Amino acid sequence: MITTICRISYPNLVKPKANLSGAMKYSCSLLIPKSDTAGVAEIEKAIQTAVEKGKSDLWKGKVPKFRYSPLRDGDEELKSGEKTDRSYEGHYFLNCSSNDAPGLVDRKAKPAFDDDLIYAGCYVRADINAFPYSNGGNNGVGWGLNNVMFWADGERLDGRQRAEDAFGGFATDNDDGHGQASETDELL
Repeated sequence: MITTICRISYPNLVKPKANLSGAMKYSCSLLIPKSDTAGVAEIEKAIQTAVEKGKSDLWKGKVPKFRYSPLRDGDEELKSGEKTDRSYEGHYFLNCSSNDAPGLVDRKAKPAFDDDLIYAGCYVRADINAFPYSNGGNNGVGWGLNNVMFWADGERLDGRQRAEDAFGGFATDNDDGHGQASETDELL
């Protein structure tokens, strides 16, 4: 499924990162505003399809109790202390991952090779798939991550800023054309 526009958090889209079990995964968290009732409904429909598949294929006709919901409530997790990041307030969220690097595109659906295009806090659409799992006594519905489309800039959630913004006040045109300071620059 393709999500509605949502906010991305904890993106590991270019280089994999070890998950809790030590497996190297590409991953992200997607924050869906609770006000996006159409987007939430599509996600719930995908979850239900995965539950039905798991019931018939993995779980021997019964739906087990899940440790985590496939669509989690940011407000509830903030209240319980499981989350401390205020950006989850007013949102549902889901975590998705893949063994393979997801495809990354810009808003024109052109391949994105700039590692900084998709960052924590920007808005995206994501190509994800819900799937049932049964692993070592843990059962549930997980999310596969296929592709991510940058949609719009947003306030960064990681506190970083673009290098252009950080050094903009120090920019100068005083150079010899080769990036070297001219003789008139004062050296420290």
